[in-house]
Amino acid sequence: MGGKREHIVDVALRLYRADGVAGTTLKDVAGAAGVPLGNMYYYFKTRGELVRAALDACEGELLDLLGRLSPLPSHAWFGAYFDWLLADPEAAARFGCPFGTLAGELRALGDPAAARAAGTVQLYLNALRERTEVLGLPQSAADDLFLGVQGAYTVARALNDPELFRQGVTRLRDGAPQLRMG
Repeated sequence: MGGKREHIVDVALRLYRADGVAGTTLKDVAGAAGVPLGNMYYYFKTRGELVRAALDACEGELLDLLGRLSPLPSHAWFGAYFDWLLADPEAAARFGCPFGTLAGELRALGDPAAARAAGTVQLYLNALRERTEVLGLPQSAADDLFLGVQGAYTVARALNDPELFRQGVTRLRDGAPQLRMG
């Protein structure tokens, strides 16, 4: 992927997360990316093509995270996962889940890309399930953790309260000693 195209996708994903897909026009993306609107069509023939490219970038972010965590033993994996969640509570409160928020909006819009976005969320859930299974825990432990994290994202975003997100995730972490060493 070329530098300018990648830059446009990064900007589009940021705007989609901040303002929603429905609230973001190609003109908005072009302006924020510093690209003349007419040139946007050189990189993306349709709005749907840009949305799909943003979803690819979103999934790439998740795969990058999972790739960084994958060499770790499961207890350390969960420690690093909680560290990642808690690294930027301001972004959590402003944008919600970096993967789920976009998927939910696309589904609500009836956008054909919703299934693709849901696949990224499923990948995220499956990663949690795989790691809890390695620890000998039931799938419900991963599901409960996932739902708790998603709830923390949703409420923190609704109230624009980073501290509430931090508290919620910290409680989830501290309430799951089976995921941690010691």
